[in-house]
Amino acid sequence: MPANCSFDWLGLWQNTDFDSQNIVKLVYLNQVWGLVRYGLYPYPGFPRFLEIEQLEANPTSRGEMTDRLIIPIGKWLIWYCIKVGLQYCSVATNDPLIILVSLEWAVSYYRDVIMMEYLGPVTIAPGEDGYAFRFSSTAAAAFCQRHENEWGVPTFIDE
Repeated sequence: MPANCSFDWLGLWQNTDFDSQNIVKLVYLNQVWGLVRYGLYPYPGFPRFLEIEQLEANPTSRGEMTDRLIIPIGKWLIWYCIKVGLQYCSVATNDPLIILVSLEWAVSYYRDVIMMEYLGPVTIAPGEDGYAFRFSSTAAAAFCQRHENEWGVPTFIDE
C-alpha cells in the first residue's frame, strides 16, 4: 500500500469483514496507483446494486500530493466497478446500478467529471454530511463506452 494515502487502507483490510465487499488495487510497474473498495449488496435472488465505498488514486502517479482524484486513475477504478456491477447486478434500465456517497470536496468530480446523477445531501454519520450520486445501468454503460473510446480497453497481465 502506498504510504501517502489519506485513507487507512491497511487498517480497513485488517479490521473489516468483507462479506459482499472487495478492494481492488490498480498497480503499474510495482507501484499502487489507485484503490477502490466496493460492495455488491444482494437482495433475495440476486445483487441489486454496487456501492463504491472508498476511492483513492495515489498522488505520486502524477507527481502531486494535493489532488488524489487523478484522471484517468479514478476513472479506471470507477470503470472497473461498473463492469462488475453490469456483470453481477440485474436492474431495470433506469434503476440505480452504481451508487456512492462523497464528501463535499469531491462533489464536482463525480457530478462534472464522472457525470454521475447527483441525488442530494445525505447523512453519513452523526454530524457528517455526504452527497449521494448514482448511475443507472444505461448511464453506467455510457460512461464505460466514453471512457473506452478515450483511453482504450486495458489488457490484464498476470505476473
